[in-house]
Amino acid sequence: MFTNIDTIKKALRTIVPNEKEYEKALYELTHWEEQSKKQRSNQELPPEELIALPDGELYAAVWNRTDEKVEQAVTDREGVATLPRAAQAFCVAYYYEMEMENGGLCQYFVNSSRELAPLLPAALDEIGAADHKTLFDAFVRDNGIDVNDLSSFISDDMEGYLAQTERYPFDDFDNAFYALKPIQEYLIPYIRAHISEF
Repeated sequence: MFTNIDTIKKALRTIVPNEKEYEKALYELTHWEEQSKKQRSNQELPPEELIALPDGELYAAVWNRTDEKVEQAVTDREGVATLPRAAQAFCVAYYYEMEMENGGLCQYFVNSSRELAPLLPAALDEIGAADHKTLFDAFVRDNGIDVNDLSSFISDDMEGYLAQTERYPFDDFDNAFYALKPIQEYLIPYIRAHISEF
């Protein structure tokens, strides 16, 4: 995260000399700064105030406060293990959906998020996303993928990643995933039902 917003604003002036474009970029930066401050303050709220937030703000605040704890550990798996049970389920499902929305199942397996894959079926079950659990379980079963050992998916470059995308019918899985109810729609009521664990 940037620590000196004034330095960024000065740099922005040199990068974007056109006045109209500069004003637009400055507005976006100021909006981002305000949102960041709000998210940081929401992060500190006690559970009884946290639960009163609108869905989007609640979701962002819970993600920020759980991610901060996970980031303190050496690995995501170790960090998730330090969280209360409900926060663990939230984190595992959130990481999965984030990777799916950004690049699909292959990306989930290639990135370090793969270390959470063994925890995913239980997390999806815990939050009530049975359709997502069924889809994931069927894919790994039908393709003989051992979620406890995804080391064969480690890739160091784009060529290696592209080769990974050809190993299994990832596009079919991704399309089926996107046709389901978003995981976030399961997570928000789950957070509200377990607010004391966040």
